[in-house]
Amino acid sequence: MTLLYLYYVFTLTFKYNGTAPDWQVQRCNVSGVWLNELGSVLNLSADGPRLSGTFHSSVESSSGATGEGMIGKVLGIVGQSDQPTFTMSVLWEGGSVSTWAGQCFLQSHHPVLRTIWLLRTEASSEDQNWSATRIGENTFHPKKPRHNQPSGSK
Repeated sequence: MTLLYLYYVFTLTFKYNGTAPDWQVQRCNVSGVWLNELGSVLNLSADGPRLSGTFHSSVESSSGATGEGMIGKVLGIVGQSDQPTFTMSVLWEGGSVSTWAGQCFLQSHHPVLRTIWLLRTEASSEDQNWSATRIGENTFHPKKPRHNQPSGSK
């Protein structure tokens, strides 16, 4: 192995806290509440390699496609590395299916989920198959908790 390779592995795996020579491994955790650029909310829980949770969509491909409430159950799998890859899927009440494949990255010690998605709606016939699939990209950031304002403030 070359020194450059060892340096690369070392810098991706460890961080220096800046105050003492205390090195610690950083792991990007996919569990939590996430918000994407469209305002959709993803609530994920990882149990070993299994992912579960809910996805509250803020958009639909057509009216009623996601079902009532626009909330779907998430099932998926996640890798066990420090910046793990993952996949997750939702079967919407309206009959369509969404699937995401992505990776959890640490950006300045803050996690971000970068994903590619596939949305498949039910085609009325095989001739309509070509128009039943859409593909795109989402970036999810941790949802910041709302802080209650103290009484008497506006």
